[in-house]
Amino acid sequence: MNKFNLVIFDCDGVLVDSERIANAIFLEMLKEIGLFLTLEDMFNIFVGKSTAMCVEIVKNMLGKAPPDNFANEFEQRTMQAFMTDLQPVQGIHDVLSKFKLAYCVASNSDHKWLKKALIETDLFPYFSGKIFSATEVARSKPHPDVFLYAAAKMGFSPKECVVIEDTPTGVTAGVDAGMTVFGYAELMNPEKLQAVGASVVFDDMKLLPQLLETL
Repeated sequence: MNKFNLVIFDCDGVLVDSERIANAIFLEMLKEIGLFLTLEDMFNIFVGKSTAMCVEIVKNMLGKAPPDNFANEFEQRTMQAFMTDLQPVQGIHDVLSKFKLAYCVASNSDHKWLKKALIETDLFPYFSGKIFSATEVARSKPHPDVFLYAAAKMGFSPKECVVIEDTPTGVTAGVDAGMTVFGYAELMNPEKLQAVGASVVFDDMKLLPQLLETL
C-alpha cells in the first residue's frame, strides 16, 4: 500500500516557472525605490513569502514604507509578464497526466493569481476545484495552516500527505503540518531545503512519480 494518499503541490516554482519572472520584476521595482539587491538576495530573502510579507520586509530594509501602490504595481507588472513569458515547470504536464494519487495545490498566493498562472500554463484543468490559498486561513506559510486546510478539504490526514515545495518557507510549513516534504531544488540551494526538514530533494520534476513509489 502506498504510504502517500495525497500530494500537495506548491504553485510558484513547483507547477509554474514563475519565480524567475517575478523576482526579476521585484528586483527592478526595488531598484526604482532605492533598494539595490542581487537575484541571489531575492531567493534568499523573499522567495516563498506572501506579497504582504515581502512588502513588510522591504519596509524594514528601507526604513520606511514603499509607495502605497507598490504591491498593486508588482501584481500588474507580473501578470502582464505572465501573459507572454510564463511556462509550466518542465515535466509537470507529463507527471500530472499519468498521476494515480489524489493531488491538489496549496499556495501563499491568492486565488486570482493562482487561477491566472494555472490557466496561462494549461494546468488549470488538472487543479480545478482543488486550489487552496493562504488567504483562506489565518496564517500564511511558513505556518502550516494552508496545508492542513487543504488536507482536510481533500479528506486526508496530515500523515497521508506529501508536500512538494521549492522554498525553505514552504518546506517549514509542510514539516510543521506533520507531513512528509519533498524539496524541489531546480532553482533553490538543495542544502537549504534539507536544513529545514525536506526528506527528499530532487531537481527534475519527471522523477517525482518514481520518488513517491520508492520512498
